[in-house]
Amino acid sequence: MKPSSLQEVEDEIKDDFFWSMECAHELIQEMTANDMNMGAAIGGMLTQTLTALMSLAPDNDTAMKVLSSCIHNATVNAEEMQIKQQNHRGSDEIH
Repeated sequence: MKPSSLQEVEDEIKDDFFWSMECAHELIQEMTANDMNMGAAIGGMLTQTLTALMSLAPDNDTAMKVLSSCIHNATVNAEEMQIKQQNHRGSDEIH
């Protein structure tokens, strides 16, 4: 069913974004559990992902804006993960 309002479109995009992140996370966990070389595995995932981005984007400028946004999101996520790990090591409180 196609979304009929702007809010429905935004909700669908948000759902697709987080579903895709979860799928990628699960794949990375599976590769780690299988003792894969993670540099090679993530390099392959990124190559395929970037190929799809550049193939699907209407132009290079749009592709670079999406890539820039993704790098920013990854930086924020990595920083938050480091803070959570530091907080949990020395604390008995639930954060």
